[in-house]
Amino acid sequence: MTLAQAWPTLFTPQDAQLLSGKQDLVVPFRPREQILRSGKVADRLLFISRGFVGNYRVDRFGRRQFLAIQVPGDFVDLPGFLLGHRDMDAEALGPVELCALSPEHLQSLEAEAPAVDRKLWRISMIDAASGWHWIFRLGRLGGRARVASFFCDMLVRLYARGLCTFDGFDLPLTQTDLAEVSGMTPVHVSRMLSELREEGICAFAQGAVQILNLPALFQTGQYRWDHLYLGDDLDREIADKAGMRATPKRTHVAL
Repeated sequence: MTLAQAWPTLFTPQDAQLLSGKQDLVVPFRPREQILRSGKVADRLLFISRGFVGNYRVDRFGRRQFLAIQVPGDFVDLPGFLLGHRDMDAEALGPVELCALSPEHLQSLEAEAPAVDRKLWRISMIDAASGWHWIFRLGRLGGRARVASFFCDMLVRLYARGLCTFDGFDLPLTQTDLAEVSGMTPVHVSRMLSELREEGICAFAQGAVQILNLPALFQTGQYRWDHLYLGDDLDREIADKAGMRATPKRTHVAL
């Protein structure tokens, strides 16, 4: 996954080439390897070229709550990098490859191409909007709706980058991971997955989600994707597939 593929409506090919040219070599991580630790100085900006990364925090009893699952084309904790230190841990959920950008390279980017630098801030704001959606899912939706909404979110994000079809997608999570995503116990998640499968909505097994009834999945998850700020054409395509109406959007301020 390249920067131009991940953000085609934001970065021009020239922007992507300039930013990618300042990234260091690819850094590989093994499944379940620690990538970042909270409380540490953010010494590099990490772009996910391959794999899934989980951002989380742990309570005093060692119980984990995932705060974001990031996919190829995302920056790992971009807000933490821009603010100067990490407030979350991050872990590779499968084989992961990251490209790194140092603060020195970012400073040179600010001087050479301030518009590109401002676009990174826009991505940071989209990350924040996704975090608000995450809070809504955990705070308002019931158990089955939480799981369905999470699957919808992963599907749309991956589809927008050409990484899956509407039939399903790979998701390197265990049921315990899903519990830590959804704020439930593994037993409760297992029961919710069984209900979704028995009702012919979706099925999850061996790190893959199979979509059996896309409109029903979106309806069950009470899911809208406006927090992702996709382009109008893609927005209409997803709405058509999901049997929904696309949300009109105001053109954002030029960067």
